[in-house]
Amino acid sequence: MLVFGSYLIIVGGVVMSFFPHHILTILSLKADNDTVVRMTGLLAAILGANAALFMFSMVITGISPQNLLLLAFGDAMAATWTFVALRKDQQENENKQKNSNKKN
Repeated sequence: MLVFGSYLIIVGGVVMSFFPHHILTILSLKADNDTVVRMTGLLAAILGANAALFMFSMVITGISPQNLLLLAFGDAMAATWTFVALRKDQQENENKQKNSNKKN
């Protein structure tokens, strides 16, 4: 939940609030009104902050067991795995482009 909250803050909040056209281009959508997209980004950032804060406070106050943090660890491992896989894919694509440029 902590990692997911951070993800929502960064991707949902910051990117959608400050760079809405990039997100909409990736999704092949047109934006008639940037305000709606920016407000959605702000909402995602607020939800992400609340999710991370809620998870942390529940464990610290003793309402939830500390074992619940194991879920955060699993979430962090999954996020790391995804990051490594995306980075590897990006490097492979760059190598393919370099090789095709050398042949031409």
